[in-house]
Amino acid sequence: MTTGPASPSPSRDHIAGFDSTQWSVVLGARRDASDRPAALQRLCAAYWLPLYSYLRRRGHAPADAEDLTQSFFVYLLDSDFLDRPDPAKGRFRGYLVGALKFFLSHHFERTAAQKRGGGVQFVDWSTLDAEREFAACDQPLLDPSESYEKTWALTLLSRALGLLEAEQTAAGKARQFAVLQPFLSTTPTRGDYDAAAAALATTRTNVAVWVHRLNHRYAELVKLEVAATVRSPDEINAEMQHLLQALRR
Repeated sequence: MTTGPASPSPSRDHIAGFDSTQWSVVLGARRDASDRPAALQRLCAAYWLPLYSYLRRRGHAPADAEDLTQSFFVYLLDSDFLDRPDPAKGRFRGYLVGALKFFLSHHFERTAAQKRGGGVQFVDWSTLDAEREFAACDQPLLDPSESYEKTWALTLLSRALGLLEAEQTAAGKARQFAVLQPFLSTTPTRGDYDAAAAALATTRTNVAVWVHRLNHRYAELVKLEVAATVRSPDEINAEMQHLLQALRR
């Protein structure tokens, strides 16, 4: 994936029009209390894995990490979490893990005494293989904070890739994307483009052009995901560098 100068940051207008960003979800729920459960549902679906990874690296067993993640989201719904965060004061990922640490230190006993899940289910564990996803991104030598940062970065990349796949499918290019997707994460070796060209009944030159365009769009979508978690477009590049460093751990 190209994330350097070849992929310029999205414009402010593009960022402003990007729907369902983390901060926009929070601020929207603040304006309309009836939207809070749905807002948290969107946030939980997007970013349960970094929180789960953090808990697993702290030594919690899989079942306990699932319960704590679920209880944490119930706590967020019952607390003033959606009223307090201020985009002008920092990145969303930092605010979220800070809230989790506060929950663990101040509310563990209270929530443990409650019925598991609190009667509200924000994460449907029956449809997820949490341990498989955790194992795919986990490195045992990472401490909980490092695991959270790396998993957050991987989650951003995964969300951007999902958006890219949806765009390509909508454009009638699902087959083309399936063949070319591996080139978004690995450098092609000799003969790879020729094999892709044969699979798509096209030329090697076309494959090279299509891969370049996909990489460019992928980088743009990653930046849009990052833009959703920072206070201004001016911070996007610095946050990109931070997440790339997290991926190298």
